[in-house]
Amino acid sequence: MKRYKLPGIIALLLICGSCGRPARTSGFFVGSITGTSQVSRDLTPEPRLPGDTLVNCTFTGALDRPFGPGIPYEVYGGALQIDNLHRNEPVILLSTAGLLKDGIVEARFNLLNAPLHSVVGLVLRAADERNFVLLGVNSRGQYTIQECRNGLWFPVMGLGTFERSRLLPYSMPSVQLSAYVHGSYIDFHVNGQLVQVVRLSMPAVGVAGVFTDSGIRVELDRFTVVPSP
Repeated sequence: MKRYKLPGIIALLLICGSCGRPARTSGFFVGSITGTSQVSRDLTPEPRLPGDTLVNCTFTGALDRPFGPGIPYEVYGGALQIDNLHRNEPVILLSTAGLLKDGIVEARFNLLNAPLHSVVGLVLRAADERNFVLLGVNSRGQYTIQECRNGLWFPVMGLGTFERSRLLPYSMPSVQLSAYVHGSYIDFHVNGQLVQVVRLSMPAVGVAGVFTDSGIRVELDRFTVVPSP
């Protein structure tokens, strides 16, 4: 019987060693992170107010810079070339524009080199690169809607980390994401189809932007922010 003790001890150590560690999928927490942080919603910074409320950038010129002049990505071929293949962290680009009231935020991505689990998305109600709301999709037919607060991920409205939708195809070559903001509600559209309506604890006003997962290369060929009349 002694020869069975060592494998059993190793298995027990592996199970115990994994306890308390937040499971991740492509950088996102899976399940609740209760107990892993004392971050309070009250300590989350207020959303940053945008400098502009209207932008419709199709990247037709090399000087098109809706995310400011300091980003390290070039514009050519009618798109912003976001190469994040060799980084372990996502890229969050915050625009100089955003919403002060209801409106639409939209982005179109061409997925040049993106594993199926990789996420691209819209960023809303951003205070900085560690505090924002994410509405994203991957090429597995899944979407994700989460809040990043002080660098930690929290589910929105009880949704899972990744939710499957029959409206999302596998291996999409490109994707258009649209967020129709009305008060604390967001109608999330993917390729023109309504995927989910979510309710936030606060109105989704503030700076907007885009999210690109680690280990992927994409083209952003349009970014739009339009306030409601």
